[in-house]
Amino acid sequence: MTVYFGGLYATVIVGLYVGLREDLAANPLPKAVVMGVPMLAVSIQLGDLLMKLFWRRSPVEMDDYLRTRPVTPQDWSRFVLLDTSTSVMQWFMALMLAFAALFFLPWWAALSALVLAFSVSLTNALFQNCWRRAPGNEWTLPLVFGYLVWTGVMYAVVISGLVMASIRGGGLDETFFNPSEAGSGDGMYDLTALTSFLLLFVNVFVCYILQRYFTRMKNHNEEHHAPVSATAHSLGRVSLWSIEWVQLLRSKRLRVSFFVIVVVFLLNTYMQQNPTIQTDMHGVNIMLLFGMAFPSIILAQWVMGVEANFFSGIWTKPWSVEGILRRKYVFFCAICGVMALLMIPMVIWMGLSPLMWLCTLFFSCGVFVLPFMATCLFSSRMDLFASAFFNYQSANKQINFFSFIMFVPLGIYFAAYFLMPQPWVHMLIGGLGIFGLLLHRPYIHWIYTIWHRRRYKIMERWQGE
Repeated sequence: MTVYFGGLYATVIVGLYVGLREDLAANPLPKAVVMGVPMLAVSIQLGDLLMKLFWRRSPVEMDDYLRTRPVTPQDWSRFVLLDTSTSVMQWFMALMLAFAALFFLPWWAALSALVLAFSVSLTNALFQNCWRRAPGNEWTLPLVFGYLVWTGVMYAVVISGLVMASIRGGGLDETFFNPSEAGSGDGMYDLTALTSFLLLFVNVFVCYILQRYFTRMKNHNEEHHAPVSATAHSLGRVSLWSIEWVQLLRSKRLRVSFFVIVVVFLLNTYMQQNPTIQTDMHGVNIMLLFGMAFPSIILAQWVMGVEANFFSGIWTKPWSVEGILRRKYVFFCAICGVMALLMIPMVIWMGLSPLMWLCTLFFSCGVFVLPFMATCLFSSRMDLFASAFFNYQSANKQINFFSFIMFVPLGIYFAAYFLMPQPWVHMLIGGLGIFGLLLHRPYIHWIYTIWHRRRYKIMERWQGE
């Protein structure tokens, strides 16, 4: 995947350079453009941090075997630093930035961009290492404060360099970007070198502090020793509702995919309510159904995939599988309700029809989500702590085939809103949703009877996985 995106990026940059080559030959870039190198390096901070949060998986704790070896905390922290520094992800953003700079700037400016961008990326990675190893809030809160201070200092250094260059060039006008008219290009090069050196010094100093901080940390087992009785006592407070929330918040794979879908589809729903788009779509927000129902579908496509990891413990509780399925359906409907509440500002200020909002909520719960409860018959055991991106583990041909069922309610919803008059479409969509809500208990009971007949086969498959 890294090779794919890197090749795609290189193709775009080369194509852009080829297209602009004649213009650049006739009107070369001014020398003052090199002042943008430190700013470009700092600008990758947020994107690099998000990329690491979603995709980066590197060890920050010794396993049990290494703990039996004579490995000191200092040696382990050096190994983690080496592993972090040589990771492909560490160099990806820096190499992309330097590759682009090499076509439009002098070679030394491209090299400076590479070094500065790598220092920013490495500092991000060390912050993440410390965050993942931190045993409690007394260790994480200083990290948050330090990250904000580091960000402020970086931008202060870069902005100070731009202000100095502006003063030297006579202001932020055409003379600043044309050194032949105001000041020499060599002066701009000196300011660029000074700003780059200060920025690199700040990043190296922060990396040193973070490495010392990482070395002094203790892991969770060394820091806290919870008594066995407290753990046993907590088992008495477990409920079907708490299992649903806990598995979503603690499972990295579910948590990342769920919240990414929530943010992406919620923003798309708000953007679709733009007056210009609404005029083209005849007043229909095509993302409304997706925004309400898709976060639930992300979880409903697995249904019993999480429980397959600890099904032996579940069967020791006085819970029936039918009860588990009912609570899951209520949980999915609750997520649809929360997504609908987040869209209330569109009803109040952006002209979304309240009746359309309400009917879509009923349709999401009663027609869109309900059929996915049948995937419990095909669920495979999920790897709860694997990456959420491009991960098809636990998917099988039955679930892949079953996913096409969602196109049926999608077709009904969009055909109704584009082909029928408003009063009738609200009656149809809202009526189908209410009808599905009324039938959810017999439908889930029917699914449970099928599951019960196949229970030994299903549990043998889970045990083998």
